[in-house]
Amino acid sequence: MLHYLISRLRRSPIREDAMLKRTETRDGVKNVQFVSFLQQSGFRKRALDRHDKTKRFKKSVAILAIWSFLIACGWIAYESAEALELF
Repeated sequence: MLHYLISRLRRSPIREDAMLKRTETRDGVKNVQFVSFLQQSGFRKRALDRHDKTKRFKKSVAILAIWSFLIACGWIAYESAEALELF
């Protein structure tokens, strides 16, 4: 389970659209005007923001789950020690 949570917290290696971030002329882009039009019109910016918000939400839920699990384990250990102390 810990491996699953760590994999969910890992960031994606691709942060932005690679086609829109090309700056060199010899990159092999065949239709530079079209890419420039997409960049100026804000193509996929809203979808990327929504994707980042979803990733941040999943990360915060995973962190909250980890902390609640650790607090529950600590509480169980404390209660067990207190119960053993009575006997």
